[in-house]
Amino acid sequence: MQKYLIAVLSIFPLSADLTLADAARLALENNPSITAARQMESAAATRIRQADAARLPKIQWQESIQGGNNPVYVFSSLLTQRQFSQANFAVPALIRPDPLQNFQSQIGIEQSVYDFGRANARRREAKTGQSMAAEERRRRELEILANTARAYYGTLLADAGRAAAEQAMQSVEATRDRAIALRKAQMATDADVLAVEVHLATAREEIIRRAQQAEVARAALNHALGQPLDAVHTLTTPLIAHLPLETGVPAAQRPEVRMAALQEELAKARGEQASAMLRPEIGLRLQLEADRQNIVTKGGANWIAMGTFRWNLFDGGMARHMRAEAGHAAAAAASETRSTASAVQLQIRQADSAIRAAAAREAVTNAAISQARETIRILRNRYGAGLANVTEVLRAEAALLEAETRRLAALHDQRIARIEREAAAGTLTGDSNVLR
Repeated sequence: MQKYLIAVLSIFPLSADLTLADAARLALENNPSITAARQMESAAATRIRQADAARLPKIQWQESIQGGNNPVYVFSSLLTQRQFSQANFAVPALIRPDPLQNFQSQIGIEQSVYDFGRANARRREAKTGQSMAAEERRRRELEILANTARAYYGTLLADAGRAAAEQAMQSVEATRDRAIALRKAQMATDADVLAVEVHLATAREEIIRRAQQAEVARAALNHALGQPLDAVHTLTTPLIAHLPLETGVPAAQRPEVRMAALQEELAKARGEQASAMLRPEIGLRLQLEADRQNIVTKGGANWIAMGTFRWNLFDGGMARHMRAEAGHAAAAAASETRSTASAVQLQIRQADSAIRAAAAREAVTNAAISQARETIRILRNRYGAGLANVTEVLRAEAALLEAETRRLAALHDQRIARIEREAAAGTLTGDSNVLR
């Protein structure tokens, strides 16, 4: 019995209630694009630590072995090995020394004392890059939330459209039954019944078409959620739109606007690095050294400390050209910021207009539905009394279905426009009221 139950459940998966807020949360958790954006943000954070590491001392360890009878090499190696003696001053030993090997261990420590802004500029560039990565993640979250909401309401619209078509077919079936009854009473002809049957076939075709749309919409929703395409959910957020219209949301919250401004900061930081390349760098270096004739014996230890002052007096104009490039990039980013901010304001206005238009369409279609239903009632009574023909009744049935379809589309468009408005303003999150 248990095996049979498992087999049945595998064929008919259980349906789970799913609100739009739950769908948004699942999409943000499961979408690989968000995972990739988080990894990019982490990579950007490591670049800040890389820039900070440039301020710390650099320690290098080196092991080497040399051998030969070059007089200068042998003389200097004996000195560093602390093995030089009076016998080595003999002229034959100086001119033709015996071959000598030198095992050398070196530890070098180097510390930058002052670089005239190089490290600060690199850290500012890395910090700006991290902020840009965070805005890119936020941009992807807005896109995924909006796409998930479209798929969710698209599924609701498809289901509601199919339900409206089924209800319309039931109404046509009732008209058919009345036409058959009137024909038996010799108050209608076979042509009336055939006309209704043709209309009924069209209604069945419409149900099939809308069922196919609902199936595709549900698969698209599962794709947005990162779940199997055949997963079954009961969508519980209604397709209604009675939320207050918000106004005055600042466009600065949109990631694209912030990213454009960050591009300007990034260009300025690179310009500062180019300028720092034209200035000197002051540092310290300490070198510890051990030279041995054998691996561990007959050797000596030495050290040397020095201060360094490096100044690139001529680089062919590369730093100057890099600074000019950064200046042009900063000016372009400033213009892009203004353009993006204006485009975002336009998108918000378009969404506001779409919300108002959809609300007006809903009111108009509500009135049209009431009128269509009353028309059908009157025409059915007139048809039953022989004062109207069946074509008028069928035409009224079609008008009612069309009005219902337009009302559902208006509800759908109003909810989507509200979501797109928050997405355009950059305020859409998984906890937004428009997702409830």
